[in-house]
Amino acid sequence: MRNIHNTTNFRALDPELMQDLLRAQEQDTPAPGSWQVLRHRALAWLLGAALLSNVGTWMQNTAQAWFIYETTRSAWYLGLNAFLMLSPLFLLTFPGGMAVDRFERRRVFLLASLLQILCTAWGTLLFVTGQPKVWWLLALSFGTGIGQAFANVAYVSLLPRLVPTREVPQATALNSLQLSVARMVGPLAAGGVLLMLGPAACYAANCLSFVLLLVVAGRVPEHPPEALAMDAFARITRPLRPLAELSLWQALAQEARQVRHYLKRRPGLVEVYVLCFVATFFGGCVPVLLPSHVREAWNGPAWLYTVLLGLYGLGTVLGSLYIAQRPKPVGGGRRALFLTGATGTALCIFALMPSPHTGALAIVATGGTLIALLSQLTALVQFGLVDEVRGRVMSLFLVTFQGGYALGGLAAGAIASRLSTTITILACGAAVGVAALGGWWLDSHLGKT
Repeated sequence: MRNIHNTTNFRALDPELMQDLLRAQEQDTPAPGSWQVLRHRALAWLLGAALLSNVGTWMQNTAQAWFIYETTRSAWYLGLNAFLMLSPLFLLTFPGGMAVDRFERRRVFLLASLLQILCTAWGTLLFVTGQPKVWWLLALSFGTGIGQAFANVAYVSLLPRLVPTREVPQATALNSLQLSVARMVGPLAAGGVLLMLGPAACYAANCLSFVLLLVVAGRVPEHPPEALAMDAFARITRPLRPLAELSLWQALAQEARQVRHYLKRRPGLVEVYVLCFVATFFGGCVPVLLPSHVREAWNGPAWLYTVLLGLYGLGTVLGSLYIAQRPKPVGGGRRALFLTGATGTALCIFALMPSPHTGALAIVATGGTLIALLSQLTALVQFGLVDEVRGRVMSLFLVTFQGGYALGGLAAGAIASRLSTTITILACGAAVGVAALGGWWLDSHLGKT
C-alpha cells in the first residue's frame, strides 16, 4: 500500500489513494460501525459533555435572539448578533490553530472555556438584576465568540487523539450528530424554560454546562498519534525556524506559508473550503432570520419560534445520521455536490411556505440537507490529515465555516430589514443551487470523488 503521507503527488479527495488506504484497512480488520467507536470511553465522555454544553448554548442563543428581536423589532439586529457571535471565530480561529499546534491543546481548550464561562455568567447576572441591555448582550456575544474561536479548534483537534486513526471518520460523524441533537433539544428546552423561568435560567443552564465540559475535557486521557512521522511530514511541509528567533508577524507568516505548502499537495481541500463558505454564507440564513420570519410571515408567538428552531435541529440530526452511516470518504465529493443542490432547493421551498404547518416540514429538510453537507465536508478534511498540521488545517476550515455564517448572517439581516425575510431566504436558496451546478460544470475534484 502507498503511504498517503509519503506520496509526493498526494491529493485530498484522490479516489485511487483513498481506495488504496481503505482496501488496506479492510484487509486488516473490518471497520467498526459508527456507534462502536463509543467503546472508547474517553470519546464517549467528551461527546456526552459536549452534547450537554451545546444544548445549553442553544438555550442561551434562542433566548437571546428572541429577546433582541422583541426589543428592537429589527432583522438587522438579529444579523448583527450573529455576526458579533461568529466574527471572532472568523478572525481568530487560525491563530487558535497555531496555538493548538504549538502548545498543549487541552490547556488551550480549558483557558478558552473559562472565558466563555465568564461571559455567560455575566449575562446571567444582567437578567437576574433586571438590566439586560441589547448592547450588553451583543458585547457578551463577541466575548463568547473569542473564547469559542480557540476552544473549537482545540476540541476538533483533540477528538482524533481519543480514537485510532482509522476510526476518525466515525468519531467525526458522531460529533456532528451530537451538535445536531443539541440544535434540536436546546431550542425546545429554551421554549419551556423561557416561558416559565425567563431568559436568566437559559443563561444559567449554559454556564453550568460549560463548567461540566471543562471538567470532563480536563480529565479524558489522550493517546499519542499512531502514524506519524516527522519524515513523512517533512516531505509535504517546509522546515520551521524556532519561534524564539522570530517576531510575532514572522511567526504568523511562517505558519501560513507552511499550511499553504501543505495545501498545494492537497488541492482538493481548497474546493472543500470554497464550498463550505458558500454553503454557510447563503445556507445559514434560516436560523438567523427565523424570529423575524415567524413574526413577519406568520405573526407567530415565541413558542412557535422555539418549536420551528427545534424542528430545524431535528433535521440536522437526520442529516448527521445520514452521513454517520457513510463514513468512507470515497464518493464523498459527489455526495457533497448533491447535498448542496438539495440545500438550495429546501431553502427555496421553506421561503415559499404559506403557513407554519407546511413550513415545519420544509424547515426539517433545510436543516437536514445543510448539516449533512457540512458533516460530509468535515469528514473529507479530517481524512488522512497529518497530525502536526491538523490544528492549522482544521482552523482554516473553521475560518471558512464560521466566516460564512458570520458574514452571511450580517448580510441576510441587512437585506431582510430592507426587503423581507421571504425574499432573502429565497435568494439564498437560489445562490446555493447555482453553486451546486457550478461544481459539476466546472469539472471540480469534488465531482470526481
